[in-house]
Amino acid sequence: MGNIKIAAKGSRKIKDDFYEESNFLSNFVKNLEIDFNYPHDKNFGTELKFLKKLAAKKGLSYKVHAQYLSGGLNDVSERIRKETLKQIFYAIDRASYLNASIVTMHPALQPYGLKIPDSLDWEIKNYKKIAKYAARKKILIGLENEAQTCFWFPDRACKFSQLMETVNTVNMDNFGFTLDVGHANVSGEDYLSAIEKMGDKLFHIHAHDNFGGPAINLEKCGRVDPHLPLGQGVIDWGALINKLKKINYQNYLELENEVKDIEESLAYLKSLEKESS
Repeated sequence: MGNIKIAAKGSRKIKDDFYEESNFLSNFVKNLEIDFNYPHDKNFGTELKFLKKLAAKKGLSYKVHAQYLSGGLNDVSERIRKETLKQIFYAIDRASYLNASIVTMHPALQPYGLKIPDSLDWEIKNYKKIAKYAARKKILIGLENEAQTCFWFPDRACKFSQLMETVNTVNMDNFGFTLDVGHANVSGEDYLSAIEKMGDKLFHIHAHDNFGGPAINLEKCGRVDPHLPLGQGVIDWGALINKLKKINYQNYLELENEVKDIEESLAYLKSLEKESS
């Protein structure tokens, strides 16, 4: 894979199951993304200590994903906006503890499709607060493109042109992109051209497969955003790898699959490498 390093989505379980799955993944990759959504948003201290020991033992490094399952940076309630900000700061603090260099976060959504006039202003102000907080800890923030599966996901959360506008408006060196290739394919976005446009603001990549738009994924997989192993959908991974090599991308390509599917995605990437050699 040249300079492209392979990572994997970490276990979303806790306690013994978390230890077992993390150990399993450490046999295949040297970087794991730890997700601070439920159930990792509280009482996760023992698991964090385990991750530190595992890193020393296996030569692992980590990335972090901030919460997105509850709250909102653009919620109409100021109290909820503040609490959401605290939850993202919590993820940044945990990233610092794990010596993780990047925290990925989702863009703010648009509940019920309501277009609140102040919404974008709230988002930008909070993104700036997040970037400043992370900068003090020497951590990058990767804003991830969402999958446009319903009216809760506005264009500014899914369309690369608008996400790039957001990153430019925040205008901080440590605030860039986590490119989610699967989400881009669901949204009908050109992930290949986006790679070159993002340039050195492309901090991280999430890789998973699908069949395209929400309707066909629902028909074939029962999910609008199925996160299939690489090679099971229609995404052109060969073209993507070539594009990353062209721009000399040296960060991680993270396999954002279920733990049981990681080996299949890795095998597919190895088959691509053999074909190109």
